[in-house]
Amino acid sequence: MRRVLKVVEILCFAVLACAVGLWVWLYFYTSDLPPVSQLGSFKGVSKAEAQIQSCNGPEQTIAVVPREKLGRYTVPSLIAAEGMPDARSPFVALFIPAEGHHKVPYQLQLARSLMCPSRSLNRQFQELRLANAINRTFDEEDVLTIYLNRVYLGPNVYGIEAAAKRYLGKNPSDMTLEESAAMVAMTPSPRVYSPLLHPDRATQRRSSILDEMVVEGTISQSDADRAKTVQIHFLE
Repeated sequence: MRRVLKVVEILCFAVLACAVGLWVWLYFYTSDLPPVSQLGSFKGVSKAEAQIQSCNGPEQTIAVVPREKLGRYTVPSLIAAEGMPDARSPFVALFIPAEGHHKVPYQLQLARSLMCPSRSLNRQFQELRLANAINRTFDEEDVLTIYLNRVYLGPNVYGIEAAAKRYLGKNPSDMTLEESAAMVAMTPSPRVYSPLLHPDRATQRRSSILDEMVVEGTISQSDADRAKTVQIHFLE
């Protein structure tokens, strides 16, 4: 019996030592991270502009729009398209997706937007650590607002404000239901779902977003049916 207890004690110590060692290794191996404070101005509270650093170009100034000016249907369209933000740790959310939440946590996408792309194992750990810091710093409403202000929606087009002006020639607060769904439809890939490059594909995704909004009770079926029939005029 004493031998069994001794073996259990050794095993517990080994597991604890491995866990501590892994934590120390991750901390120092991924310590070179951009500060989360870079996202602070995107909360739309204190500043009307923010700087975004392109990996392949100079720093760019983009507009920061508070949530109430993003448009009546923009956030509901985003939630219908990509799911709710997940308040759990991105470490957990990435590997154990919850039903109704975005498969790739918004916090992780924001982390990636602060870092230049890389497939290295080091970079993946860095992204997860930064995403976890973002999750601790901002609540779910802030995460959605920041995401909508930063999301890439075409060449030199970052955020819903820039997209609304580039593709529609208007402010996001003036967008209609179908226009909001059309802008959000591009979030996974502006090239694949561009209304200018692939109008049929973009229209199909816009319709699927409208259908999901009906399922979620955000809009009525008649609103969705009407929005699907409207032909949006996009700027070339």
